[in-house]
Amino acid sequence: MKLDLNLLRVLVAIHESGSVTKAAQQLGMSQPAVSAALGRLRESLADPLFIRQADGMLPTPRADTLAGKARQVLDAIDHDILRPPEFDPQADDVEFVFCLSAIGEIVFLPTLLRHIREQAPRALVKSVSLAPEQLEEALGCGEVDLALGYFPDLKKAEFFQRRLFSHDFVCMVRSGHRIKGPRMTLNQFATTEQVFVKDGSRTQERVEAALAQKAVKRNVVLQTSHYLSIPIVIAESDLVVVLPRTVADVFSDLMDVRVVEPPVEIPRYDLKVYWHRRFGQDPKVKWLRERVIGIFAEQA
Repeated sequence: MKLDLNLLRVLVAIHESGSVTKAAQQLGMSQPAVSAALGRLRESLADPLFIRQADGMLPTPRADTLAGKARQVLDAIDHDILRPPEFDPQADDVEFVFCLSAIGEIVFLPTLLRHIREQAPRALVKSVSLAPEQLEEALGCGEVDLALGYFPDLKKAEFFQRRLFSHDFVCMVRSGHRIKGPRMTLNQFATTEQVFVKDGSRTQERVEAALAQKAVKRNVVLQTSHYLSIPIVIAESDLVVVLPRTVADVFSDLMDVRVVEPPVEIPRYDLKVYWHRRFGQDPKVKWLRERVIGIFAEQA
């Protein structure tokens, strides 16, 4: 026998109030609708359930038994099933895992950590770097909460994204470099020895495409897989490096280097926050995503 759970609410309301009219008011229903629901209950359960008397509705023994059990069922549904899950950012076991590239750690991590610790002081923040196929799996199984940065391979329908802000590219040289102006010429760019950072991210593809369109080749004498040594290398040599402006600005505050505009226009690219649709409404991921958007989307 199938029974509409809403009929159980009618049963409990009549049992508690002793009146069809009061039950209707309690449930926000019309009296005829409650009477009709009671009729369906009586038919389904083959029991009158309530006997009308001068002072109200008198429950039958079957109604007394059902009302007690129905309250337990409805309480479980209302409190354990229908109530939205909650997230406590100050809990001891909170862990936030981000996938960030080397550039992403420079751009996002210091600000992100400061804001998270203000609201979740006990949280453990983890930053990982993963190949595209590993990132897809990690987001899908919940090992990574959010990916921040430039991840053009996350194209499948199960991945959601939100633009935060965009990057452009600049060149960086030491402060005493022979290139003095605010912008490099094509000849200076082509003849000056350069560092090429091949860190596994997709950002340099945009640089290479822009240079290829102008038939410009770089005179690369040093290739490295990360940005960690770049400010020191540039400050102590006559080399040039092409890198995102935000990263160059950070380095120029730390070392004796300066920013120079490139000789060709390199298209900007968007940095985004990515998450898996499976965790779109997960309380922790939703809380974290809202914090990230609130912090960084203002820069858009």
